[in-house]
Amino acid sequence: MKSLASLALFYIVSFVIILVLAGAVVLLGVWAEAAVFFPPGKTAAGSAAVLSPALPAALYLSLLAAAGYAAVRRAPYPAVLVLLVVLAAALGTAASLGLSRLDGLVSFDMNVPSLSNGGNGLLLTVSPDPPVQAVLLRNGEDRVLSLPEQPLLFERSPYRSPLRLPFREERISFLRGISGDFNRSGAVLKGSFQAGMIPFAVYAASLSLFLVSLGCLVNISFWPLANLFFGALAFRGVLALETFLNSEETRLILASFAGPYIPEPLINPAIFTVCAVLILLYSALVYLARGRRNE
Repeated sequence: MKSLASLALFYIVSFVIILVLAGAVVLLGVWAEAAVFFPPGKTAAGSAAVLSPALPAALYLSLLAAAGYAAVRRAPYPAVLVLLVVLAAALGTAASLGLSRLDGLVSFDMNVPSLSNGGNGLLLTVSPDPPVQAVLLRNGEDRVLSLPEQPLLFERSPYRSPLRLPFREERISFLRGISGDFNRSGAVLKGSFQAGMIPFAVYAASLSLFLVSLGCLVNISFWPLANLFFGALAFRGVLALETFLNSEETRLILASFAGPYIPEPLINPAIFTVCAVLILLYSALVYLARGRRNE
């Protein structure tokens, strides 16, 4: 019981910390994206809805950390399974409720101090490829756009759209793929929560069950760091699978086959649950085949 109590405390603290850190990273990313547009000034970054990707990040990473912690403390796996699934569904529901209350009440604005948008004749290189330039007139109140092989385009303030300046970006495809999948997962969780508490709890619990069932991978070797690496790869696969199942084409295909038998909102939770049951059954059979009933 002491190991389970410490595991519950560890998971709750990890979930809260990761949720706050992930929300801060998302918010900084939104502010950085807003800072590259011209003209400068007060640019609204959005409401608390932009923090929705922080919830799946907290769910995945906290469960991964908790599974590794349970393996190190050698806590009983069935009890760990039930405890983590219940806590994940409860904390996910509480976090979604908090984000929904903040949405519409809190807005994140970026204030860029600026006395002028630019002097007359200031030339901005908007895009080097294809070459697009903007010439500011009347201290930035008007502008002329130079597009390749097109006549000059005059725009009077207020502009139809701000210009995105060509700042250099470090593009890491692996990290951008994970960030995109977290964004899509956050949108799905937000939609499930807007559909009701019960649909959200079912989706979050089935996804958590699927993730926790992979806990056998964090105890596959005697090296905890390698176990954590294997678990991270498995969780990345689950995140990619969730994105695939929630794509519009896949949803239409699954609904055409399982629609007469399973309501469409429950198709993906049913898939997660079946996968979790198969993994748990395989783990139990391997455990019994090795004759480790006395452990």
